Amino acid sequence: MQKESGDRMKVSVIIPVYNVEPYIKECLDSVLGQTLREIEVICINDRGKDGSWDIVKKAAQKDGRLRLFEQEENRGLAAARNKGLDLAQGKYIYFLDSDDKLREDALKSLYERGEKEDLEVQVFGASFIYEKEGLEQRGPLDRAGFKREYPEISDGPEMFIKWMEVWDWLASQPRYFYRRCFLEENHIRFQEGMLHEDEPFAFEVLMKARRMEATSQPFFIRRFRPGSIMTATPGMANLEGVIRILECVRRVQRNLSDRTDLNQAIRFYMYKIFKDGVRKYKASKNGGQEMSLLKKQSELLRSDSEAEMIYDLMEAFAMWEGS
Repeated sequence: MQKESGDRMKVSVIIPVYNVEPYIKECLDSVLGQTLREIEVICINDRGKDGSWDIVKKAAQKDGRLRLFEQEENRGLAAARNKGLDLAQGKYIYFLDSDDKLREDALKSLYERGEKEDLEVQVFGASFIYEKEGLEQRGPLDRAGFKREYPEISDGPEMFIKWMEVWDWLASQPRYFYRRCFLEENHIRFQEGMLHEDEPFAFEVLMKARRMEATSQPFFIRRFRPGSIMTATPGMANLEGVIRILECVRRVQRNLSDRTDLNQAIRFYMYKIFKDGVRKYKASKNGGQEMSLLKKQSELLRSDSEAEMIYDLMEAFAMWEGS
């Protein structure tokens, strides 16, 4: 079994594992093959039904940097990540999904940049693997980098305002790299029992970060495959997740300073998140055809008893319709 020296752990990589038997070995190989050696890889078994965990256990027999933990029952991605945070010992934290990969120099580059510039948060770009022909035509599932360049280090609220100017928002957590003490001191955790748990987590990070940086460097390699969260057909659970996001945003916003530019940016973020959730839901109810938020076709949503809880919010966000 490979052992690391007694040097201080530099990065904790947290990987929830659930029904990814065809991909988990490739994921682990990309992490254990990183040029930065002083890492721990915390794998959380979220009680899937395939052979994923057997592959993880075999890998742990060969590399002592793997730390394994098994949930008593399936609790979802957010709970698995939170357990990983409880166990982490590294100076920095990175969350990786178990069907994705990392560029070989990713952790070394991010660690060295964080140390040099005293960064709490780094956000970065991606490259993509499409498992099935046609997935890349399903619309903007994700994007490789930012629409603008952000060369300056700034605090989170300033970065958020700049992102909102051109809708450059990225919430996907495998695109973020954190100093662990930042997450701990600010008590930032994933909201459990909801879809889109990355959204409120990323929002709280941006509101509390004092030093962060954004780059389009593609350190992360995302896999798009049939049946994954990224490609699943949206439905009512997505709308309920959006409502939870808005609730979390308002909770965080209450503790922020009364800045007009920041509050306006936050309201715009809430509108965009809600509009996207409604658009996806209506498309799923209308044979895949997307519809404008407040046009006459919204009667489809108004008349659907499942969605009555969100109609008032549609009216409230009407000021941005057409933007």
